[in-house]
Amino acid sequence: MCTSTNSGTWRRLDQAERISLEETLHRRGLHLTEQREQILEVIFGCPGHICAEHILAAVADRRPDLHMNKTTVYRALDLLQELDLVTEHKIGDGPAQYEAASRGHHAHLICEKCGESQDMDAQLAENLRIGLYARHGFSAGLESHPIFGVCARCRS
Repeated sequence: MCTSTNSGTWRRLDQAERISLEETLHRRGLHLTEQREQILEVIFGCPGHICAEHILAAVADRRPDLHMNKTTVYRALDLLQELDLVTEHKIGDGPAQYEAASRGHHAHLICEKCGESQDMDAQLAENLRIGLYARHGFSAGLESHPIFGVCARCRS
């Protein structure tokens, strides 16, 4: 089950972000190709997390003239992760989800009924990390391990 949270208000890359992304690629001897630019536009513009299939579909909707396939998307995602521009999240059994690394590290809450993914409140996640460490000496990496439960909508 795909847990993309790609509904809501999308935004466009602003000029400063575009320049920063180009500079990051140029430092590695790479160029901001049309395909990479469109993939970045989708990931950075998405209001939540998005899987590779939905990235490909969003690019096709925006730029039907641009030839792109799943392999192109996955190669770009691998590169963008290597450059620390994009973060990958494995959420349950579904496909990996991606988001802009500039959003920072955060934990996720996943509904076991509908599959909805929510970002966990940063302060709550930090308090949980502190509590786990204080009580159990356990250093939790909540970014990599979502917390499963039932969302408010499914409970009602």
